[in-house]
Amino acid sequence: MRKLLSILVILAVVFSSGCSSNTLQDAISGSEYGKYEKPEILYHDDEVGVVIFLTKNDTGNFIICRSSYEKNSLQRYVLDTDDDYSIVVDIGKKSEFIQLDTIGNNTESPLNIVWGGVFHYPGAKQIAYEIHSGNEMIVENLVEINKKHVFVDVLSEEVAETFSLTFDVMDKEGNILYSYN
Repeated sequence: MRKLLSILVILAVVFSSGCSSNTLQDAISGSEYGKYEKPEILYHDDEVGVVIFLTKNDTGNFIICRSSYEKNSLQRYVLDTDDDYSIVVDIGKKSEFIQLDTIGNNTESPLNIVWGGVFHYPGAKQIAYEIHSGNEMIVENLVEINKKHVFVDVLSEEVAETFSLTFDVMDKEGNILYSYN
């Protein structure tokens, strides 16, 4: 009876860990994103379960991906690729981009984020962005750019399907280095 109980406990642990990993890096590397290049995590937030990383796609191009993840009951990382978004980036030319995404659109509590990367301006420290719906400004915020040149802002409200997004790339003194309107 003890052997049976031990076997059941071991099977339960193996079953509950499923496709999980000890680290977020292992979870991403073990997914389809680690197939062509070891992904480099540029940003992650365990509180909301958002990760942004750099890797290569099947054609050898660099891509920046936004995905979500969670920790299971065993504190192991599980990558959720259902709502992933990726963008091809040219590392040699350097670029900047901003994106508004909804993660878990078909769930009870979708997560709306503004995220992006600023790779052309080494002195860039902040992004000032505005989201407009028609002529009405619905969100305005200032976000810090991390050491890996990306930024993420979690929105407290849902944004309408029709919107426009403008942003300024700024240095630490607040001087505008680049404007996108």
